[in-house]
Amino acid sequence: MGKTGVTLITTVLNEQNSIHEFLKSYTQQSKKANEFIIVDGGSKDKTCEIIKQFVQSSGMPLKLVVKKGNRSYGRNTAIKLASNDIIACSDVGCVLDSHWIERITAPFSNKKIDVVSGFYYPRANSILEKCISVYTCVMPDRLSEDTYLPSSRSIAFRKSAWEGVGGYPEELDTCEDLVFAKRLKRANYKFKLVKNAVV
Repeated sequence: MGKTGVTLITTVLNEQNSIHEFLKSYTQQSKKANEFIIVDGGSKDKTCEIIKQFVQSSGMPLKLVVKKGNRSYGRNTAIKLASNDIIACSDVGCVLDSHWIERITAPFSNKKIDVVSGFYYPRANSILEKCISVYTCVMPDRLSEDTYLPSSRSIAFRKSAWEGVGGYPEELDTCEDLVFAKRLKRANYKFKLVKNAVV
């Protein structure tokens, strides 16, 4: 059994244009994770170099692991390495609200809660992107704790729940996080929706 703290995990692959903004949003958290693990799937650009430079300049404790594979493999690798019982997961390309870690992990004070569903807002730069986001994202007025499947851009769960469903499905390259969430629901793990845990 791991520690009762929080491990933040994410994966990267050729994210040199977005990794800095993600890391910066982490440094601005009202509550930091006890551990931060990034798994790189084999970037060919300067992603790893940027992460190492950021860690050196900020003094931020972070474990960078290079393991070639898809997102599911990367997440499973990070979770296996995690030394804490609570796993918080987001995606590079997102920007974490400054209270995200604090809010998405707060419900675990209730030992009956296994999974916390956070929320996410699309970043749209044009009218077309705004229109598309209505069809590709869940709108806030449609959120229901019973039916909402959290994306792994904003989710937290107990390591025991991840183990209970066999981890993320490594055979899938798309929608793997929704399949993972659906398996957690089918296994009757207790979910809690936190609408203001936003990325």
